[in-house]
Amino acid sequence: MFGTPLHPLLVHFPIALFILGTILQVVALWRKDFFDKAALFLLSVGFISGIAAYLSGDGAEEFAAAHWGSAYRTAVEIHQFYATVTLLLFGTAIGLRILFHFFQKKILIPLMLIFCIFGSITLALTGHYGGQMVYIQKHVDSLYSPNTKSSMQNE
Repeated sequence: MFGTPLHPLLVHFPIALFILGTILQVVALWRKDFFDKAALFLLSVGFISGIAAYLSGDGAEEFAAAHWGSAYRTAVEIHQFYATVTLLLFGTAIGLRILFHFFQKKILIPLMLIFCIFGSITLALTGHYGGQMVYIQKHVDSLYSPNTKSSMQNE
């Protein structure tokens, strides 16, 4: 496991937690207490695990640079941008939810939900560009493999 980047292993936690937290936040519009608390918990744990996944991205980038050269560079930059935006959107949503706890302003709940929905959209874009890097990796590997014809026929 040493020498293998942790990023691909860690990213699945915030993905699942952010999506489920957003869904529960929508459900909390009608069924308040339990779903609202569960959504806040999932979003908060998703945010913490998202920070861990984000920080582990540097190791994955170094791994990719060592194995595949610069073919992945553009996808990494876009992937990193959307990951940053995703964390900012969900962090803002959590902050709005905490503000609601103290100030009980009704406008904060729909505003928080908007941030969750946009966060989920940028989360999907982050995953898309992460997948692009895997796709690039697959084709860079096939270009340098000794059996290029046989590896292309297997696709």
